[in-house]
Amino acid sequence: MAEIKINSITKTYANVAAVREVSLTIEDGEFMVLLGPSGCGKTTLLRLIAGFEVPDEGSVSIGGKDVTDVPPGRRDIAMVFQSYALFPHLRVLDNIAFGLRMHKVPKANIGPRVRKAAEMMDIEPFLQRYPSQLSGGQRQRVAVARALVMEPSVILMDEPLSNLDALLRLQMRAELKRLLQEVKTTTVYVTHDQVEALSMGDRTAVMRDGAVLQCAAPMEVYDRPAHAFVAEFIGSPPMNLLPGVISDGNSVKVGDNQFHMDQTEGFGPGDQVRVGIRAENIEVLAQPATGALEASVRVVEPLGSHLLLTLALGEHAVKAITRTDFPARPGTRVWVRLLAEHLRLLGKGKGKGEGTEVAVTA
Repeated sequence: MAEIKINSITKTYANVAAVREVSLTIEDGEFMVLLGPSGCGKTTLLRLIAGFEVPDEGSVSIGGKDVTDVPPGRRDIAMVFQSYALFPHLRVLDNIAFGLRMHKVPKANIGPRVRKAAEMMDIEPFLQRYPSQLSGGQRQRVAVARALVMEPSVILMDEPLSNLDALLRLQMRAELKRLLQEVKTTTVYVTHDQVEALSMGDRTAVMRDGAVLQCAAPMEVYDRPAHAFVAEFIGSPPMNLLPGVISDGNSVKVGDNQFHMDQTEGFGPGDQVRVGIRAENIEVLAQPATGALEASVRVVEPLGSHLLLTLALGEHAVKAITRTDFPARPGTRVWVRLLAEHLRLLGKGKGKGEGTEVAVTA
């Protein structure tokens, strides 16, 4: 068992809380992604799990054992760094075998384990090369193989794909997901790339200012954000957020328009809310239609498979996606339908990106 339990953990540097009372449970064999902007505390949380940092408050347990004060070398973890961290003077074979030798694994076992890890990462032809003779993608494969060869209970990854170009990142993302599903090792993966977070993990924990705002399955985070920051951070383009007011138990008013909803998610009549809707859930029409709102086109962005339109809807700017042959030019009038079943309600905050604080403990 390699379940990780983080209990009310806090870490402060110079009176600044990098991690604030985070509680999180990562199940045995689960792939957990920590997602957030730079400075949100995700790498600090990873380092607290690894033992590179000691918490000011709270505890960390792995496999039912409290490891808060246990040094990294005794936590049965392996780490993959953003910078690869390979030894330049050692061949690929020796880089992969380094940890095994440090742990005094019998020589007879080292060779087969290295070959198995190299085979999994498809780097067998490069075992006799030096890191300087490899591409960036090949070096990252070596770094992952070095982690896998240790057969750890937990693998920690700190933005391992961020140094790769876009195409190679796409390829490595799919390979890593396949590999980690195959080995079924508990994995914690840090990234600021929402595409990686949504496509790879079993669950995604979205962080800001040292706190976990929401932790759920990737599509739950995308489709039903629990916080306005999550709605604006996840998605390309981000979720549209419009000010609204709950008019009764089953509807919300946005400007002069009334939208029926199956439920108002704990809000009552008169409550000010933010009404969220994704760009793909806005239907764009060239002619007036029942239930459609008039808007004007500000910007047209052709994105290959679709058009991304920036629309002026009253005094608000709204992003909408439509087909590539839609007759839209800047300044033209269009009509839009906000699909009511895809409307999401969030608390009304004081500033951009501020919603009702929802710190989710998983």
